[in-house]
Amino acid sequence: MLNKINWNIAIPILLIVLASVVSSWLLREKPTMQRGERKAPPLTVEVATAEYGQFPLTIKALGKVIAREQVELQPQVDGRVDWLDYDLGPGSTLAQGQPLMRIEREPYELALQSARSTLAERRAELQQEQGQRLVAQEEFELLGRSLPDADQSLVLREPQLAAARARMDAAQAQVKLAQRDFRLTEIRAPFNALLVSRTVDVGDRVAPGTVLYSLAGADRFQIEVEVPARQLPQLNTPKATVQIRGSQWPEGTYREGRFVRVIPVLEEQGRLARVLVELDDPLGLKTPGSPQLLLNDLARVQITGQAAGQQVRIPLTALQDGNRVWVVRDGKIHIQSVQLSHYDDEFAILDSGLRGGELLVTTRLASVTEGMPVRTAGTGKETSKESTDGNPRRNRAEGPPELPENSRKARQQGTDGERG
Repeated sequence: MLNKINWNIAIPILLIVLASVVSSWLLREKPTMQRGERKAPPLTVEVATAEYGQFPLTIKALGKVIAREQVELQPQVDGRVDWLDYDLGPGSTLAQGQPLMRIEREPYELALQSARSTLAERRAELQQEQGQRLVAQEEFELLGRSLPDADQSLVLREPQLAAARARMDAAQAQVKLAQRDFRLTEIRAPFNALLVSRTVDVGDRVAPGTVLYSLAGADRFQIEVEVPARQLPQLNTPKATVQIRGSQWPEGTYREGRFVRVIPVLEEQGRLARVLVELDDPLGLKTPGSPQLLLNDLARVQITGQAAGQQVRIPLTALQDGNRVWVVRDGKIHIQSVQLSHYDDEFAILDSGLRGGELLVTTRLASVTEGMPVRTAGTGKETSKESTDGNPRRNRAEGPPELPENSRKARQQGTDGERG
């Protein structure tokens, strides 16, 4: 019978019937669509943990390098320059007492000889007067008469003797003055110094007030830096350490300095205090190979003082708007205000606002609202309450972390099923 069916006609008819049946069923069983609310997945953010402990105050600042001793050498006698050491130019280092130049000495040698001659004459006059006084005293004793004190001093030539002694003292002073002038014809370095400049040449005539050399002390350089006044108690301590780095030095190279004193004057603008630090042997004269600190350089100074008790430290990237942080707790962001104590290149130290142990968002976000859900990077899950309870004293030995709510329910249902 099947062989008698014309399949070329039967197949299209069967397909039409099947399509009619399916369409009738679809129209009768029309599905209903419900529109549900689509939730965007929480943002993934980087987090850091707030640290609780003692963190010494560290201040970094720039300061101008100056010499502790600076002097402009001037002659104390006048005359013509007849010698100077041309090997000593700007940048040369001088030892204390090293000769620099000499003024013509002949006039001062003659003045010294004349003063010595005058002294010899005055000494001879004093001896003669002393002899005459002895003769007058013997004659007075032979007379055996008594006279008033004033008359007796005249008879014994006491005024003449006092005048002779005064003239000899004056002559001795002239000799010392001539010796001093003769000695001052030679200019020497008053201390270990760096020669900054020379403004004199052989043949120049100089006098008191003429600047000959500019010198800077080479034993130590000083740097004055500005710091917030409220941080002085933590810096002004015997345990304060100082690190100094010149602007030309390689990165990471520094030398140990010394905290000298607080300058008790506040700047009018900014109300900043000033502290003075020193660096011994800044030119490396005693320690060859040490980097040299240059005068007038803007050196970087790092002063580390003492800690102000127990505080909380957070990365600078966790600080938002200057005085806020975003705390991640229960998978949500909570905006928290903090009070800043101080900060350095990497961390901010807080006076209040956090207890330590909190997870803080370090990712920069365009906008944040209170309670916004987030995920922490590296976990793919929202942060549990156990990891963000903000308690720095919790120990892992206290027990495993608390499970999320949905995990607890699933485990409870499984247990109940087993009991049934």
